[in-house]
Amino acid sequence: LSDTSLLTLYTNDSMAGVSCVLSEDQFLCSICLEVFTDPVTTPCGHSFCNICINKHWDNSLKSCLVCQTSYCPNHLTPHNTVPRLKKHQLIAPVENLEERICPEHERLLELFCRDHSQLICVQCSYSDHKSHNTVPLKEQCEEEQSELQQKIQERKEKIQELQRSVELSQENADREMKEGVEFFNDLMKLVQQSLDQFKQSIEQKHQEIKEKAEELMTEVESEISALEQRRAQMEEIWKSDDHFHFVQTFTSVKPAPEMNDWTEVSVRAPSYEGRVAIAVSELLITKLNPKIKELFDDELKQAKKHAVDVILDPDTAHPNLDVSQNYKQVQYMVRQTFLSDTPERFSKTLCVLGKQKFSSGKFYYEVQVKGKTIWYLGVAKESANRNMGSKYKTPQNGFWRMFAGNNHPYLCSALVKVGVFVDYEEGLMCYFNAETSALLCFFSDCCFTGNIIPLLCPGNDDKGNNTAPLILTPVNV
Repeated sequence: LSDTSLLTLYTNDSMAGVSCVLSEDQFLCSICLEVFTDPVTTPCGHSFCNICINKHWDNSLKSCLVCQTSYCPNHLTPHNTVPRLKKHQLIAPVENLEERICPEHERLLELFCRDHSQLICVQCSYSDHKSHNTVPLKEQCEEEQSELQQKIQERKEKIQELQRSVELSQENADREMKEGVEFFNDLMKLVQQSLDQFKQSIEQKHQEIKEKAEELMTEVESEISALEQRRAQMEEIWKSDDHFHFVQTFTSVKPAPEMNDWTEVSVRAPSYEGRVAIAVSELLITKLNPKIKELFDDELKQAKKHAVDVILDPDTAHPNLDVSQNYKQVQYMVRQTFLSDTPERFSKTLCVLGKQKFSSGKFYYEVQVKGKTIWYLGVAKESANRNMGSKYKTPQNGFWRMFAGNNHPYLCSALVKVGVFVDYEEGLMCYFNAETSALLCFFSDCCFTGNIIPLLCPGNDDKGNNTAPLILTPVNV
């Protein structure tokens, strides 16, 4: 028996005291039909063996919430037959039934007040909890089960969503990997072809030198052979000590044959220096650059699909900046305009923000930088502190920008128009030369949060060299 408080144990003394008035049948357990062993009695008055009642209690005995007591099967019969009692609510046997009774009205706690998350009786619903959102306990149980099931279902769906994200990530990774491998394989093929051509040209040049040298060596060896033969003849006559015959023979009869003058003849061994640079230059100009440009052209084409019409917000402009009436141009002016100092306005750097705000997705805009020597472009978090110096405008402080200045002469002299592309979810920023499609700079793993806004800085006048404005231009898709 799990709830021993529901049973009253008989002591051996008490059994002895009533044995004289009880019949033998009354000493038998109605479950095992044997004499009681460790007898106990239920609140309804029946007695059983402790072991027997423990075995049957959970399945056969019930507690009535209306009568506020527990019954054995015999005493439970009226609740199953009498119409009035059949309406009583029976539950599995429990202890402390008094806890289910309203202490104030002594009625069954059969309602639940959702406003106060409190168990109440019917009388409570007409007094302290009048006009409150009250429901029967069964309805509350069903709703909590339904809410629990819904939470389980939501989490199962979340797992499916996460699994799908992983699958989608894998699909995208596989696709990009395939395209990347194909592209780099093509580049490696081009490089290998150029390497083969480079090696072939070196070997060919060396072969030419070798063949020329061998041709000359053959001629020299031929002359050596002729001279060797003449020397043998001279040695033969020389042995006779007849100087007259020697001179007569080799000066008059057999004068020395004509020989080549080899003094100025030579084969120059090339150093081959510069041929690597030439080969690489040819590779870049004729093969790699067109292939890479094709890639960048496609990337820029995709970026331009997300073009937005950015306009400037003059309320954010530094007092030394002049924003055009159409909100498309900004340039430095020496004379400062008197403007109210607000948290929205840049006060320490020559910056201005766009009016558009982005918190998701992709966007692209273009800016003309022709004729400028100092400038930077990018995005800034809407919540970033705008009263910080330039050196503090870092990603950690909510600023992402590409700077062009005197230490970037290429950017200053060669660029006409710059395209800025942002992928919010990917945390990616790319800067393109909008004229050539070349990728100038990029930032990955940008931790974008909240709203981000296009950022422009035309820089100071640089002693009159940087007076041209930054101009937001239409994007030709």
